[in-house]
Amino acid sequence: MKLFLFIVMLLILPETYAACTGEITYQDNLIIREDFTINPNQSATYSHNFNDTTCSGTYKITRMDPSDIIVGLYNDTVKLKLKIAWADNNTLTMPFTTGYTVTVEPASSGANVNISAGSGNSVLINGVVSITSASSATQFTAGLRFLGCLLAGRGWNACAADYNSYLRGAGLYSFDLFVSYDRKQTTCKPEDLTITLPNIALSELYNTGKVSNKNAADNIRLQCDNLFGNAKQTSRKMTVYLSSSDLIPDSYSVLRGAVNNGVGFILESGGKTVNISNTAEQGNASTLWKVDQVGTPLNSDMITIPIIASYYVYVRDNIKPGDLKATALIYVKYD
Repeated sequence: MKLFLFIVMLLILPETYAACTGEITYQDNLIIREDFTINPNQSATYSHNFNDTTCSGTYKITRMDPSDIIVGLYNDTVKLKLKIAWADNNTLTMPFTTGYTVTVEPASSGANVNISAGSGNSVLINGVVSITSASSATQFTAGLRFLGCLLAGRGWNACAADYNSYLRGAGLYSFDLFVSYDRKQTTCKPEDLTITLPNIALSELYNTGKVSNKNAADNIRLQCDNLFGNAKQTSRKMTVYLSSSDLIPDSYSVLRGAVNNGVGFILESGGKTVNISNTAEQGNASTLWKVDQVGTPLNSDMITIPIIASYYVYVRDNIKPGDLKATALIYVKYD
């Protein structure tokens, strides 16, 4: 009977672990390059020395398996995937030096964000990697708690706090990472443009349609900023088109010159008639210039788009003398 009790006691006694009780944390800083959108890969390695003087007896120090982290910046319009890996795998004995490597790449637009900066461009990630002298059973339970917390959508830092709390007192050594990204987005701002056509006599407006012998040519000019490298590469896609409230009914190309006058204007670019939108959206408007791919070299800060304006007779029986004027807005749409 005494032997039986002794065996039971051995079975139910909790695991004893003469280990460490200290807690040490380092913070590292990762600044994402301004041209990350053009060269979307960046990595950095961080290493620190740990010396927990509370350690005693027999203990084992273990690296916890790292997880990828999805970071959201600028209201989650920018999503970055941080791939974390230990930089070495040597046996850890106090004091020790170890580190990790973080590789940054774009995350898919549909990726679930683990930690968000809200409208900001920086975020502090607690416990990107950690090391502990806790028992294997405690480590396993802590890992399950952390995973369950993330799956429940509580957010990385909240889950890291719960994880650290569970391991507190069992020797915990961790790395925090401050990530910042002061992105520079390419902009191409159109300059104001006034095209003045030569005067025309009523006698020259004898046919319906474009008047070919009286026109004026000029250029739409775009001043582009935040370009990268010697080739002046763009950091985002762009489309240029025109919009106007002066379009005549049922037309995407003819601009009214005046109320109750049958003469207006038509625009051409690259040998083609320019279609114009009647809203802020592109709709059926012609694309006058575009950048299809991030990183496209412009080779200049100034973009010029040739444009030709001509008279256009759309109601032959309603031609009247007087000044003609129409306005179109130059839109640059960014993707």
